[in-house]
Amino acid sequence: MQHTGDEIDARNVSADFVKVSLDGYVRMSWSMFMELPLVHFLSGLDDDPENRIAEGDTEASISGYSEWLSISTPKLSIGWDWRLDFATGTPQYRREGWPRSNVMIVDADNGRDLGDEVTAASLASRIDLADWEYDVSNYIALRYA
Repeated sequence: MQHTGDEIDARNVSADFVKVSLDGYVRMSWSMFMELPLVHFLSGLDDDPENRIAEGDTEASISGYSEWLSISTPKLSIGWDWRLDFATGTPQYRREGWPRSNVMIVDADNGRDLGDEVTAASLASRIDLADWEYDVSNYIALRYA
């Protein structure tokens, strides 16, 4: 899930540049967030009654979760739910719902929070543009083999 192009070296981000706020958020602009590399940390399958075959259904639903971290300090954490979509005949991973994170996107000019909804939509946009499916698929295959 690494952004290509002119990237900053996330390992050298100064603690004075990005800090964890008292409310637990790491505040940063959209452009800075887009340039920070994220690495796969953990993925798993859901095991709850909602995902079992309901009476009359013809196929089971497979869903799970994924967690990604930054390599920078302070650590950014981004997690989301996913499901396998079988509509095309080839299983495809699809993000479900809004991501969960300790990131708050701020206005680059004045530093004001853009809010939970804008931040969640921004994070979802980055996830949807990234190639996360391969890492999740491999991790799931190894974890549940």
